[in-house]
Order: sequence, then C-alpha cells, then structure tokens
Amino acid sequence: MALASISLRGFRNLEPTSVDFAEGSNYLFGPNGAGKTNLLEAIHYLAIGRSFRRCPDAELLGFGRDVLVVSGKDESGERAEIRFDGREKRILRNDIPVDKLSEYFGWLPVVVLLLEDIELVKGAPGIRRSFLDMAISKAEGGDKSKAKSPEPRANGKGRTKLEARSESLEARMAETEGEGRTARGGMRDEEKSYIALIAGYRRAVSQYNRLLERSAVSREPLADLAAWEEELVLSGVPVYESRLAKVGELLENAVKHYERLAGHGAMFSYRSSVENIGTRSESSKDSVMSLADAFRQRLAATRERARALGHALVGPHRDDIRIARGDRELRKFGSVGEQRLAGIALRLAEADMILSAGRQRPVFLLDEVASELDEQRSRMVLAMVAERGQMVYAAARRMQDSRIRGFKDSSDADSCRDSSVSLDPSNPGPLDSFGGKEFHVEAGKVSELS
Repeated sequence: MALASISLRGFRNLEPTSVDFAEGSNYLFGPNGAGKTNLLEAIHYLAIGRSFRRCPDAELLGFGRDVLVVSGKDESGERAEIRFDGREKRILRNDIPVDKLSEYFGWLPVVVLLLEDIELVKGAPGIRRSFLDMAISKAEGGDKSKAKSPEPRANGKGRTKLEARSESLEARMAETEGEGRTARGGMRDEEKSYIALIAGYRRAVSQYNRLLERSAVSREPLADLAAWEEELVLSGVPVYESRLAKVGELLENAVKHYERLAGHGAMFSYRSSVENIGTRSESSKDSVMSLADAFRQRLAATRERARALGHALVGPHRDDIRIARGDRELRKFGSVGEQRLAGIALRLAEADMILSAGRQRPVFLLDEVASELDEQRSRMVLAMVAERGQMVYAAARRMQDSRIRGFKDSSDADSCRDSSVSLDPSNPGPLDSFGGKEFHVEAGKVSELS
C-alpha cells in the first residue's frame, strides 16, 4: 500500500501541514533550502522511526518548537504517529503505544535514493554493512516476536563472573545440539527479528572489545578470552544465517540493474571476514555448524592481534560488499558515474528484495537523483522506480514533461526497457499509469498545485 497522507508539526523548518499523496508519482519542487528534503526525511521518520541523515531526534525538532509530531496512514488505513518533546519519544501504531522500535520498524517500507548514495560504493565498509542490515530488516518487516526480554540470570554464590559466564555459555552451546538454537530465555533465534539479532550481536561485540582492552592492560591469559568468544559465535551465527539467505538475491539483482543502467557489467559480492562463507546463498543445519566452527577458528587465530588492537577482527561487523569491474574495485578506481549508478543499483535491488518477500510496494524517496544523470539514464531510473512502488521525488526545478509524463517514441522505450517493465510506445508511460501530483515547497510551506 502507498502512503496516503502525512501530517506534521515541529519538524525542522516545515510549517504545520498535512499532505495527501498520489498512489503513484509525487513531485516536490522549490528553491534550495525550502524544505523539500526535510519532507522526505519526515516520511522516512514516520516509516522507520529515525532519520535517513542519521541524526538524533533532538536535531529534528524545529527551532523554537516545543514538540515534534509526525503522523500518517497508508492506503489500507494503517496509521502511525511519532511524538517527541525534546526528552521523550512516544510511538503509536493504530493508536496503540509501541515500546520497542523493532515492533514499529517496517510498517511502511521505504527506499531512499539520495545523491549521497555514492558513499554506498566509495565510502567505508560500515556504510555498506548498514545498508545490508537495513535492507534485510525492511524485507522482513519488523520484529517477529513481541515477547519481553527475560530477566538476566543471577551468577550465584561462590563463582566468579567469568566462571558464571562460561557455564552459561556452555549451557547455550549444548542447546545447539538440539533442534534449533535458543536465545536468552528460551526464544529460538529463528523467532527473533533480524533487528533483534543484530542488536544482540552488537552487544556481544561491545562486551568482548571491553574485555580485550582490559586484557591488554592486565595481560590476563588469552585462554580466558575463549569463553567470551563463544558469545560472539552464538550471537553471530544467526546474523550470518539471515544475511546469507538474503544477500545472494540482493546482489544478483544489483548486478542486473547496474548492467542495464551502465551498459557494462560489474561484480557485486559479499566478502566475509570468516573465510569461505561469502558464496553460500542459503543455509542448512550442516552449513550452520561448519560456519560456527569456522568462526571459532578465525577468532582464535586473530585473538592475539585483536587484544593488541583492542577490538574483534572477525565477524558480521567486519564484513563488506565488494563492487568491482574485473580486478578494479569501483570504491577506489571507479568513475563518479560508475559509483553513482552502482549505488542506484543497490537501492533498486533493495526494493526488489522487499517485493519478493511479499511486502507491500515500497515508497521511494528520491532527492535530486536525476540531476546527476544524463537524460536517458534519468528516464530509465524513474521508469524502474515507478514500476516498483510509489515515488516522492524532490528537485529544485520542475522536470520537463518528457521526463515525467511518459515516453514519446520507440527509442525512449527501448532505452528504458527493463525485464519487469513493459514500455509499449503506443501506451502511456509508466509514470502516467500511476497518476501524479505536484507540490511546491518554499520557506517551509508545502502547497499542492492544481
């Protein structure tokens, strides 16, 4: 379902407003600094619960405003609201309070295409890992379980913290011999959302890194670290399971989209810090056990160096997506054009993964993306986006009719042809088929054009 409407007040520079969107294409235009990107950000905030600019909620609260409120609904009538008063954040879904963001995340899937997406290719590995984690979470659609976290286990008398921790880990390792692993409190890992799995693994990495730092100072025996490494294995293997079940499809689609847009091929591959697992596209009981063993071996092999550096050197938090033409990585040696098209290909692949998971069609938020592309590729990207979901496009200038309202001749159709898009020149263009609305944004005010 498309986003039907959004209402907001106190959000950055935007004046209190309500906007009703078209099911298909929506266009925001106005001068730089008018608030177009802020409106896209408000939609993302409503859908995901956080800004795509990765800034804290306090920065979203407009100057001189006491409270920020963003609410909206989709075409099915599903409603959501987020309220922030500078101290407390309150989230509602269908008027019911939501305690955890993981229970809210994904009610409205969104895909963002920004000029900054070039950093998906040329930026640090952490940017690509974050993209991958968000894409999987969007396809999954949020928390699989609303169960509350259990109380932590007591250490008991007469045991050190390390002994208690080791016994707890041994008990959890024994559970892996049965059918399905269980997490704390007996919840099976396959019943937990990917967001929850990632959060659990990050906590384990943070604890392990603190132990490494203390060990480097105190020179405690390295053998004591082995028990704590099991926590990384037990929390990291479920993350790998989820990634490896999805990443193959994601990257295969990225290859297809890049070749269509760029006119030449490139390789998108998952590179793991745990050797020989990056090509596995699906998991089985045997492969999971071999993955756990490989993870343990790599942790043991890098233990001394990890202690010297003060952080774990292997695991899901150290993996990357490699994008290359032959032996030439686009991150280092690709042109700006190649890098930008590779970033767009990844975003389109993210949308495909959402759709293949049976989720509703995503809402695409585009910010000046076509301004950096030539005419032909602009039309191609817009056509591919419009075929896959609702579009909200922000630009400084109104785009020419030939780029918005359809394709006028067979050469246009041929240049934009996609395996999932039928562009018969005798029929309306794909953007026409969804209808559309135009909005003018200036000085924080949003006005619909008749």
